[in-house]
Amino acid sequence: MPPYPYSPTDCSLPPPAPLYFRHEQFLANTDFEWHVHPWGQINRISLGILALQLPDRTLAAPAEYLVWIPADVAHAAHIRQALDYVSVYVAPALAAQLPPQPCLIPQTPLLRALLDDFCQRGITAMVDEWDTLQAQLLVQRMVQAGSQVDYLPDSHDRLLRPVLQALRAQPGDNTTLASWAVRVHSTERTLARRFQQQLGMSFAAWRNRVRLLQALAGLKAGRTVADIAAELGYATPSAFIAMFARHTGITPERYRRQLLAGRA
Repeated sequence: MPPYPYSPTDCSLPPPAPLYFRHEQFLANTDFEWHVHPWGQINRISLGILALQLPDRTLAAPAEYLVWIPADVAHAAHIRQALDYVSVYVAPALAAQLPPQPCLIPQTPLLRALLDDFCQRGITAMVDEWDTLQAQLLVQRMVQAGSQVDYLPDSHDRLLRPVLQALRAQPGDNTTLASWAVRVHSTERTLARRFQQQLGMSFAAWRNRVRLLQALAGLKAGRTVADIAAELGYATPSAFIAMFARHTGITPERYRRQLLAGRA
């Protein structure tokens, strides 16, 4: 038995064969209480950040990622900004190909194109053999794209640990990887390799993620874009705005306006 009952909406839907799409629009600061689904679920948002609360952690993901939740895994959600949302239920046979735990899957250009096609046509249930083949290809490409357990992974590696701790404490630190290598008595090449091996991303990518999460907190607190950009080590606000838009799909100012609209 799942830890929570299925929603009446889920119970009224046909089983995915092999996928079933739900297309919705949410207002800013929309909350969803703890629930489960009878099928695996792919979550896709159009912009901003999706935060899912799991029993043991919070899984936060910007719009460049899909969020995979296996069947019967309890979760709650908080939508910070108004956005278009797509929930894709996955039949058990296809879901078995995806990870057994909740995770993030990067939206590669092909994944984005496959999903965009389904969404633009307003597909819910598969209508023909071509849709079924496209659905199978979508899941296969999700498997190929790989997954991440967390948007901001951690490591206890003796070389990485001091770097990660320092950047979490001060995201605006612009110390180069070469300088960090000297501090931890290593080489730039070795440290770069550890980032890829332990965290699955480069030093610069990990630091950008720390900065993005700090920026979201600053915008929620009402701080100006210029102040946040300076605190995060950007030479100009425009450089910060470009990073923010690349990860979330919207500018910091638009994100702030949507937060304020949700409080009205």
